[in-house]
Amino acid sequence: MAEVPTSFIPSKSGMPINSEGNWRKTGGGFAGDQDAQAWGSRRILYARFQQHLGLPTMTQLSISMPSNRNLQNARAAIETALIYAEKADCRLIVSDNSGDAAKRAYFENRSDRLTYVVPEGDDPAVNMLNALSHVETPFVMPMGDDDEIYLLDGIQRISLVDLPKDTIGIRPRSYAWSATQGVQQVDRFTLTADDAGTRVLEYNAKARGNNSTYYSSYRTDVFRGLATLFQKAHPTRGGYCDWALSFAFAAAGKFAYDPATIYRYDLGSWTGREGVEASKARLFRQAGLPEEAEKFSPLLRFVDTHVFLMWAGLRLSEQERQGAQMSNARLALGTFIKDVGETPHNYGEEVVYLTKLIQETPDVASAFQIALLVLDRLLPGLSARYVDFYNSSINAAA
Repeated sequence: MAEVPTSFIPSKSGMPINSEGNWRKTGGGFAGDQDAQAWGSRRILYARFQQHLGLPTMTQLSISMPSNRNLQNARAAIETALIYAEKADCRLIVSDNSGDAAKRAYFENRSDRLTYVVPEGDDPAVNMLNALSHVETPFVMPMGDDDEIYLLDGIQRISLVDLPKDTIGIRPRSYAWSATQGVQQVDRFTLTADDAGTRVLEYNAKARGNNSTYYSSYRTDVFRGLATLFQKAHPTRGGYCDWALSFAFAAAGKFAYDPATIYRYDLGSWTGREGVEASKARLFRQAGLPEEAEKFSPLLRFVDTHVFLMWAGLRLSEQERQGAQMSNARLALGTFIKDVGETPHNYGEEVVYLTKLIQETPDVASAFQIALLVLDRLLPGLSARYVDFYNSSINAAA
């Protein structure tokens, strides 16, 4: 089985969330809200008609930025996003729970392109929910309030209006950057495989252990739907789960590349071996998991991605869904099996025994069930919470 890099760097997002989706399950299928689909088709036709006449087109994209930093530390992110919004004809939504009165006074009425809202309290989940709840465009791009975004002059942007239906995302040219070491990695890849399972493998190979691709433009219904499932039903809602979400997005559709958009992703504490290890430990601790959770991270990624792939809103055929789940097992579960086999003394007899059962299991669904039993050895009762998560996923409105 192929191996996932062990130095996976999360997107530091803490997960985007929203309480509303654009699609609902009707009858026995997930064709979605037919009125909404019809409106979406009319919107595309109208936008193309406007382009043909040389008229201003309907705004297609919103940047969604939950912000907790003060004016000094968030200013560059918001300023660059505002300039981008003006140049790219998009909207910027900032949900600010920093409590910084100077920041609010500076930005609240700064631009017609900006929706500046202040939620109650300082809960980061509520803050992210508040930002996404104001998105009314067909595409959304999450953005951190310590990152920066730029639109290059003289380079043609990809048209969101003409984006093929099988493409659900557009990734920018991403620069993984730190204040102490500068640019660490530049990514500009696409995901072009025709089937979901191959795209999962393609993303794993191209990401090179850095999940900054999470900060891409997505079709809003897909992004909000998975984010809503995560917020409402995930057992831990841990910040480490963004990798599982990204693999699910890769399965959902192709990703194009926009060379005109530059996204500078601030690695923050995710630099150097010690910094990365400390940051990963902090994410698991904040999620309520024990210190040894890092050893189980490939298994957690396997079960999380498996459940996300069950969500009907991905609109995958059963064959595609099974292919994506098989690729997920090959990567994440394969890594865990390898780790346990090489260092059995780190896991205990029960985990070693259950892992051997997984290795001998002929199908992914059965392996998933045994994997849940392993999670109970990490945290008693965790498997029951994952059963609830699984049921929420298969029953969630698309």
